[in-house]
Amino acid sequence: MEAITINKQTQRSRGRPKQTKDDLSIQEVIIATASRLFLEIGYESLSLHEIANACNVTKPTIYYYFTSKSELFKVAITTMLKNVHQNTMHLLNEADNMEAGLLRVAEARIASPHIKVEMLLKEAESSLSEEQLQEIKDAEQRVYLLLSNFFQAAMDEGLLRKDDPLFLAHTFSTMLLISNREDALRLQGSHLELAEKVVGLFLKGTLA
Repeated sequence: MEAITINKQTQRSRGRPKQTKDDLSIQEVIIATASRLFLEIGYESLSLHEIANACNVTKPTIYYYFTSKSELFKVAITTMLKNVHQNTMHLLNEADNMEAGLLRVAEARIASPHIKVEMLLKEAESSLSEEQLQEIKDAEQRVYLLLSNFFQAAMDEGLLRKDDPLFLAHTFSTMLLISNREDALRLQGSHLELAEKVVGLFLKGTLA
């Protein structure tokens, strides 16, 4: 039987960009750009063609890295949540005390478009698979668990009254979500001023 030879130099998946030392940065640019556009335009109204144009790549390049629009959305959201987790951990670890840590987290979260992410998730939910939804929920849960561990440590030190630390994590996050509304910012002023009010109210009900 005649041997079949393959020219490896020409065997490349359709849409696959040329491999360079900066190849990973292409994927990162797509994720960062998609994250911004999803927040600005929404899930349904945004097309992969628009994302590709904004990234200065072809649509097949998008498909090389991501199998579908819903998969790109899942990666974009979980990446945002991973960044929230890392930033929250840094702010809490670098603070001098519990209240200062909560204040820094509150100011950062109020300044971010978190409420838009919640609305975006509701819009995209019907287009996502159960697996994709679960990955997003898992990424979000890691943020709650980080806060929960922080509150548990504060309770162990006698700084907070005994309570369910995960419940406190959800409560604190919900307070920040409500405070992220534009009308709340107009009434209270700066992000720092609103953060101080939220943390003050939260601690008023939780201090030992």
